[in-house]
Amino acid sequence: MSFFAAIAGVTGHELIHHREPVNKFLGTWSFAKIMSSVFLDEHLKGHHRTVSTIEDPATARKNETIHHFICRSVYGSRINVWGYEIERIEKKYGKDASMFKRIMYNRGLWFDIWHVSILVFVYLVFGWESLKFELMYVSIGLWLFETVNYIEHYGILRKKDENGVYESVNKMHSWNYLSGAVIVRLQRHSDHHAHSFRPYQILRRMDDAPYLAFEYLHTYFLATIPPLWFYIMNPRV
Repeated sequence: MSFFAAIAGVTGHELIHHREPVNKFLGTWSFAKIMSSVFLDEHLKGHHRTVSTIEDPATARKNETIHHFICRSVYGSRINVWGYEIERIEKKYGKDASMFKRIMYNRGLWFDIWHVSILVFVYLVFGWESLKFELMYVSIGLWLFETVNYIEHYGILRKKDENGVYESVNKMHSWNYLSGAVIVRLQRHSDHHAHSFRPYQILRRMDDAPYLAFEYLHTYFLATIPPLWFYIMNPRV
């Protein structure tokens, strides 16, 4: 179960960065399985724009535990997408758009209806035992997915100039590790943020970018022990 949830997350992330609608749909479907369809809008409209700032719910703060981060990221992503949709609706229908339009035309609502529909379908077709399995898949998938966010941006913040403008995203704003194709070059994260539509096959290794202390699998376990995580990672930050 953990394996399939992890593979779905990393491949779904790659697919939503492709420009073709069919790829975006397939990528969003993989996140719908863990009730995170909002990832499509929040990742592209939010995370890549606000990464390594306090405005980004997917950027972990220094000395923030993994448990606190996951709760903040899940909640913050949904709030952000709701806000993006309100802006889109107001732009299309005007600032005086009715409450009905603001709610019923909001993709955040329809994402949640999609998630509930999946759960209802699983229960009606396969029964309670399968629903419990699906809920376990959602929980494990969310944990693995948000842990990736946690370790890839932990503690790194972009500087602001005297006008309050953040510096541009560069190779120093993501953690990396020696890469392999098994998890879709996820470890070459600096190049991904510098060139978000570059296919994973040609993401470049940047030797002078920040690097994690251990391999991804080891880092996953390390992140679940906050005192040890802070001891190892804070000096590197």
